[in-house]
Amino acid sequence: MRVYTTDDLCPENLKYFKFWDEIKLKYPNIRLIAFTIANYKYEQDISKSAEFKDWYEQRKDWVEIGVHGYDHLFPPEQERENSKECVDKSLHILNSFLPKRILYRPPGHQRTVRTEIALRELGVSGIAYQDRIRYFDTGEIIENIFNTHCCDKYHNPITRWKEYENVFGI
Repeated sequence: MRVYTTDDLCPENLKYFKFWDEIKLKYPNIRLIAFTIANYKYEQDISKSAEFKDWYEQRKDWVEIGVHGYDHLFPPEQERENSKECVDKSLHILNSFLPKRILYRPPGHQRTVRTEIALRELGVSGIAYQDRIRYFDTGEIIENIFNTHCCDKYHNPITRWKEYENVFGI
C-alpha cells in the first residue's frame, strides 16, 4: 500500500488543499498524512484558526495530521539550539488534531544526531523522511511514500498533481 504525504499545511496553504480534494474525488480510498506547521512565521497558530478547525473536521476521516515544525523559518528548526523546544511547542499547538501515533517530518528534511533522541523524549512515535517513515515504537519502516507540497512550489507541488499522476500510483 502506498502512503501519501503532503508538507507545509498551514492556514495560508489551505487554499491548495482543493487539489487534494480533487484527488480524493477521483481516488476515494486514498488516505493522506498532512505534515502541518504549528505556527507558520509566528503568525498562523493552527489552534486559533477557525478555518483550520473547520477544514480538519471535514477531512479527519481521510487526513491524518503530522507535525512539520513550529514556525518554518530559517535556519531550519532542527539546526537550532532550541530544536527540541520547537517540537514541543508544535506538539502542544497541534495536540487536539494529532493521532495517537504522532509522526514528525523536519522542515526542509533537516535533522541532526539529536533529532530522533528529542523526538523520542517528547513521545513522538516516528519520523518521516523524504521517501520513507520510520516508527520508533515498532521499528517498522514504510518505504512506499509519495510526498508532495501543499503549495505551488518546491518538490512535487500539489497544484501539478495531474502531471505526475502516473508516478503518483493512485
